[in-house]
Amino acid sequence: MNSKFNLNIFHKVLITLLAVTLIPLCTLWYMGNRAAQRELTENVSTNLVSTMNTVATGINAWDDTNLRAMAQTTRLKDMISMKAELQNPILTTTGATYEWSYLMFTILPDGTNVGRNDGGALTPYGDRGYFQQVIKGQPVGRQVVIGKTSGKPALILATPIRNADAALVGVLAMSMYLTDISKIVTDTRIGETGRAILLDASHKVIAHGDASKVRTALQDFSAYPALKVAGIADAPTVYTSEDRKVIGFMRKLPQGWTLLIEQDYDEAFATMNKMEREARILIAVTMALVIGVAIFLGKALTSPINELTAIARQLSNGELQVNIPQTARGDEIGSLARAIDRLGVSIQLAMDRLRKKV
Repeated sequence: MNSKFNLNIFHKVLITLLAVTLIPLCTLWYMGNRAAQRELTENVSTNLVSTMNTVATGINAWDDTNLRAMAQTTRLKDMISMKAELQNPILTTTGATYEWSYLMFTILPDGTNVGRNDGGALTPYGDRGYFQQVIKGQPVGRQVVIGKTSGKPALILATPIRNADAALVGVLAMSMYLTDISKIVTDTRIGETGRAILLDASHKVIAHGDASKVRTALQDFSAYPALKVAGIADAPTVYTSEDRKVIGFMRKLPQGWTLLIEQDYDEAFATMNKMEREARILIAVTMALVIGVAIFLGKALTSPINELTAIARQLSNGELQVNIPQTARGDEIGSLARAIDRLGVSIQLAMDRLRKKV
């Protein structure tokens, strides 16, 4: 092998020091990083799930309150009568009790409007989605629409009115503002970037924790990346949304709505990113120190050896009048220097004997 490929003492010292320091350091960093990453991932996931439970509980509690009120109202004899003069007082009182409700009304099975609490003109509702859902046998009809007066998303709930024989005699509907639900969603915060998003059954936005992301009321979010991520409804999952890395968790609510909690990955795992940066800095500093030590040790070892090598070369060329340093050292280099010194003496004696014989 060509000598230019041979490793000298400096190279060997450098490789040895790098191996001795970096291999254990990198191993410890890798093991610690894996353990910290698992723990941080569990904490982030737990936080998202906990937030999801809190928001979902608030939404479901609000919804249950309305449904219980409507169910109780539909059991009243005057409501079952399906006569406006008997229903309107009940509708007015019930509507006033629930301040988020702006309209309560009843509908005959043919879609004809019978009673209402606002004193407005009777309106046919036979083509409305919530009405059709109840007529087709669903226990509750729901439809999110844009309120004509507020211009904001509003929810219409509908429940069947049945007589003593359980026959369907009409439908009770309540239109309500979504202010309370919106507040639950918009008030949800996880750090600076964590937010909640509530979508209706057709994936239109009911409420969004970041108002800047919603350009129009009931904006269609059917193409939102989170809705296409496999497994996101089972556990918090990492995905890409709008060119940024996000971790999110999604749940289907009993109302048929979709609730999504998400947070930017960089913020959620900021601690991990900081640890990795610090570890890289530590490794870089360690490498610099090792190289510095290797240079120092390499010079400390190679300088006297190179000097002794030059002296040995002089002796081999017959230059016997040389000054050999390092003989006072107590290490291997000192032993080598003394051996070379003895070699020089031996060569001198041999030369003297040879001259006498000649």
